[in-house]
Order: sequence, then structure tokens, then C-alpha cells
Amino acid sequence: MVQQVELSGTRIKVVANEDLSITVLKQDGQTVWESSRTVTPVAVVRHGEREPCTVPLAKCGDRSVSAFTDGAYRGHKVRLTGICGTDAIVEVSFGMDAGTDELLFQVEQVGGEDVVVSVEHVYRFEKPIGEGGYMVVPHGSGYLIPADCRDAMPGEGFVGGRIGGRWTLPLFGMVKGSESLVAIADTWWDCDVYADHVPGELSALDFNWSASLGRLSYARRIRYRFAEDVDYLGMAKLYRREAAEEGLVRTLEEKMAETPQIKRYLEGVLVRWPAWNPALASEVLEHTKKLTELGFKINFFFPKWPAMGYSDDKNTGNSANALWQAFLHPNPVPGGWPVLVDFNEKLKDMGCLTQGFVCPISQEEGAPQFDLGRAPLDADGKPHEVSWSPDSCVSSEYFVENQEAVLGSLKEHGLNIDVLYHDGFTAHGNLPEDFAPEHPREYRHAFEAQNQCLADTRAAGIMPGGELVRFWAMHDCDYWFYTDWSSDRLSSDENQHCSGPVGEPIPLFQLVFHDCYMAGFSGGGYILYTPGYDWWLNLSPRLYELLFVAMPCHNWLPGGSFPYENIDCPEAEARWDWLRKMSALCQATKFSEMTSHQFVSEDRKRHRIEFANGVIVELDMAANRYRIQGADGFSGDWETPPEDL
Repeated sequence: MVQQVELSGTRIKVVANEDLSITVLKQDGQTVWESSRTVTPVAVVRHGEREPCTVPLAKCGDRSVSAFTDGAYRGHKVRLTGICGTDAIVEVSFGMDAGTDELLFQVEQVGGEDVVVSVEHVYRFEKPIGEGGYMVVPHGSGYLIPADCRDAMPGEGFVGGRIGGRWTLPLFGMVKGSESLVAIADTWWDCDVYADHVPGELSALDFNWSASLGRLSYARRIRYRFAEDVDYLGMAKLYRREAAEEGLVRTLEEKMAETPQIKRYLEGVLVRWPAWNPALASEVLEHTKKLTELGFKINFFFPKWPAMGYSDDKNTGNSANALWQAFLHPNPVPGGWPVLVDFNEKLKDMGCLTQGFVCPISQEEGAPQFDLGRAPLDADGKPHEVSWSPDSCVSSEYFVENQEAVLGSLKEHGLNIDVLYHDGFTAHGNLPEDFAPEHPREYRHAFEAQNQCLADTRAAGIMPGGELVRFWAMHDCDYWFYTDWSSDRLSSDENQHCSGPVGEPIPLFQLVFHDCYMAGFSGGGYILYTPGYDWWLNLSPRLYELLFVAMPCHNWLPGGSFPYENIDCPEAEARWDWLRKMSALCQATKFSEMTSHQFVSEDRKRHRIEFANGVIVELDMAANRYRIQGADGFSGDWETPPEDL
């Protein structure tokens, strides 16, 4: 067993026990937090070609303790050897910043031919339900899991996944009484976090580091701050300050100096025609014109077309094909590029901004790797209707190289779009670490490559967008299709058809980044896929659009589910009125930080949001009403949103 080490802060002290669990005590000796003593840190180690073995990290043949210093952190470094009979050498470091009572934990393989594949349960913190309080998890826009929450987590009773993919922020927390635990993962690329909630028993957070290219190839770091009276709002603002230091808090106002169409985009309503069908182009243009005559500024979401392109005698139906747009195809639609350019220019003549749609990765298991417009192979193994071969693999270089090709193709053909939406980039944060045998890359390189694509888009004068909000893309992403998509919701029913979420949805992400991006909402038919993807219908979906300050969106599905034959009918008017309300709130607040969110009733049905410019939003979920003060377009009195759109 490893000898015990101790670190002192201002208000607390941390003891690393013999089994490498940690105990957090006040200076008077009262225990405040304690990591699990039954689920303690373990290492997964592989010797040669043998199957990896799992062993408690503290059980090793030899250990030594030395001083550890890293900036303001002071503490101890424990060197472990002889783990599981291998020659792997691991250093576990504990450092305390006495000024903030923040503990830095770091683990790294520093020697040996054998491989440490992963380190797990560093740490698992469990909060018994009897201690009250709540847990904070960055699932989607964010969730607060109160101790009295009666629902277990979905799946097997816990939610787990990688930060940057499953989790939208590297920020997690727990509160009990006046005591707060705030966890921020510094090296988040390979950090898997599991959140448990067992009704009547406990809530738990469990932090784990997985392999990068098969091993623990760099130091993993996480910080735990043990504070008094820091609620989820305080946690969000703590991380906002840190994100600002990292360059992630880059506001829309700051970005607008380089990308001026941001201001015009913010004033508009997103209208989507999902799939190119030349027979319907005139009808789509006519519908869009009618919307502009109603006073709307339109951001037009350009339709998909199949990656293999159309021929003149087939594939002319209303099909998106799920292969995304053929930016690199020589004849993408009947009539070729001039047809698309002409359609785009007609939209611009109406005053519309136009938004393109591109996907960097294959999302179907076993599907040929075509991506970004490269054609798949036909049954004979030849490229379909093109003269060049597709790549057989996807790599970080592939992302960047093909982004350059797409931007070049747009310029070459004169398709002058204002926004480029990168589908799949942020929705699939858990990308394979080994993109291709000849191009092995760590996860962090994938994120770097995707950010490079966003930056290159902006450099080309086009506003970059993504699919789902994720912190790591914030510096160079202005727009997301969804602020809240069904897979980003924390529900006890994986199909999202249950009566409500696990815990309480909160605008955690918005408290950090509200003024840095624009995003729509996957509900209410505005971005309509199927009813199962809408917000819970018994939980006032329109009010949650206001809670997350979602951008107004309107789907136009010719021959599909668009419900209004007459654009001036009463049902349609209700929709247009609500889109105007959403737009007014966005325009009133999107250049201003969301400074506060609080529940103002014991049942957590009343919300109050404040912005730095003085706008106040009050939401009464029980009575299905809202009041917005300080913003043009609102009376300042209680109003009721439409119930069925």
C-alpha cells in the first residue's frame, strides 16, 4: 500500500489515503467530501501481447514520494512501479492551490516497455441522498439532479461518455448544504465521465481516462475545487472565467468584426428545405418570398443533394439520400452547377442569407468512406459517375484537405453562400482515435482538425456553424443547428417518449457561452423530424425555447409534414407571431452575457434569468406563461405562448 500524504489549503486539507482514495476535511477535522473507498483508482496494464490486467493503483511492488510543484499547486508525487508484475512506471501527483482550496490530480506513465492502457475511478465521488443537495452534469444544455429526484439515469442506471462528445462542458459538480465540489477536467480529450443517480440511495460522479493510441501517452489532469456556497451558477461563472483565459469565450460581437454577416443572421429566421428536388424549386422560392413579404428576414438552409450526384433521367425525386451535398461532384444536379447558382442568387435577390450543409464523416457503420462529396464505389468497385477514386479512409488530414477542396469548389462555381453548417462535427465528438492505419491520431488531433476547418471557413469569408453545441468549438463556431437535440436530453426513456427528463433542465451551457453563439431548438415543428424528437409536450416546449434563448426556425417540407396550405391562415399566423417573439429575445440578448439563472419557487417550476444588459426573463412552467422585461417586442406583463404549432 502507498503511504498516506496530506495537503493543506486555507479552509480544508486533503488526505491521500493508503489506497489512493482521498478524504477532504475542514481544518477542524470534520470530513466534508470523500472519494469512494470501495471503487478506488485502478490501472489497466498490458504486458506484451497478453490480455490487460486490472489492478488497484495503490497495489504495487515499490513506491516513493517526492515533492510536486506546478504553478500555484504544491504537494506530493507518488512514483509507482511493479504494477501487476509489469515494468510500467506511473507517477500520481497531488497538488493543492492553498489560495483557492483547489486540488490538482495528475497521472502519467513515465517509463517502462509495458503499457498502461487506462486509469479509472480518479475519482468516484458519491453523495448519499440523505445529505440533500444536487448534482450538476453538462448533458446538453445542462441538468441539475436534486437529491429527491425519483428517476434513475437512463440505460443501465448511469450516463457515461467522453467529454466533448457526450458531455458538452468539462465541468461537473455536487452540492450538499453549504459545501460544493467543482470538477474541471484540463486534459478532457480522453476523459470518460460516468454519472449515477440511484433514487433513495446516492448520486455519483466517476472520472476515468481511456487510452490514446492504445496507451496513457500523456499526463492526465483534473482539478477539484472544494468551496463553500458555490451553486451551479457559481460553477458556470467559474468555468467561464477559465474558458475566457483559454480563448473560448469569444463573443458574437467580437467575431462580428471579422464576420459581419453575424448581425444579419441574428435578425433572421432559419427556413429549411431539406432535400433538392428541381420540380419543387419554384414552389420553395414562392413560399420564401411570401415569408419575406410578412416582414421576415430569411436565413435559407440550402437543401441536401446526393453525394453521387444526379443524372438527367433518374434520382430527381425528393431524396436527400443521407450522403450529403456533392460539393466536389462535377454535375451535382440536373443542369449542373449553374442551376444551383441560379437558385442561390434568386434567394439573395429576396434579401436572404444562404447556408450550406456539409458532413465530414461517415455516420453509417460499414458504409463506404465518401464524405465531403467524394463518391462511393459502385458494385464493380469503380467510383460512381466520377473519374477519380475516393479515399479509403478518414483521417485528420482528410478533414482539412477536403474542407479546402469544398471551399475551393464553392468559389470556382460561384455558389456564394454566407454560412457553412458542418454536420456531424460536434454531434460526433467521440471520433475514432485511429482514423486510418496509415494516419493514426489521438482524439485531441481530431478536435484540432475540426477546429481548423471552422477557422478556414471563416477565413474564406463564410460564417462557420456546427450541429450540436460543444465548448471546444466555441472559438470558431458562430452558429449551431441545435442548442438541444434529442440525444442531448437526459431522459429515463432512451426514445424520449417519457413524461419528462431526469432532474431539472438548466441553462448551464448558456450561463457560460450564451453571448458567443446562436442556435436553434429541436422542437415545436420549427426544426421538425418526428414527434419523438420534440421537447416533452407536457413541459411547455415553447417556454424551454425561451429558457435556452433559441433562434427561430421554420421547416418547409414540400409534400411532407408542413401543415399550412394557406400561409395566412390562423394556425400559420400563430406560428409567425411566435417566431417574431423568439427573434426579439435573441436580438435583445445575444450580445449580452447571461449573468444569472435561478429557481424562484420550491417546486422549481418558476425560473428567472437575467442578462448583463438588464433584460429579465421569467418563466412559469406550471402556469405555462412568461414575462420578459427590458426587451423590445414584449409588454413586460405575463403572456401565454401558443400551445400547438
